Amino acid sequence: MIAPNPVTFGLAIASGSVYAGAEVVEHWGDIKTGTAKATKWVDHTAGTVGHDIAHGAKSAASKLNPTHWHF
Repeated sequence: MIAPNPVTFGLAIASGSVYAGAEVVEHWGDIKTGTAKATKWVDHTAGTVGHDIAHGAKSAASKLNPTHWHF
């Protein structure tokens, strides 16, 4: 067996890039919709996580404050 010529690798990469670009162009509407949904989900989830962390930190700070301890 003879190893493929470097030109063969270049042609394979070029044709794959053209195919991938054509698929992106063909499905651009779906990509935009999916990106918008993903962005909205990340924004909502990050906000919820941030709120929960802040609430937990306030709760922990309140419990660690000796002036709130009742014996």
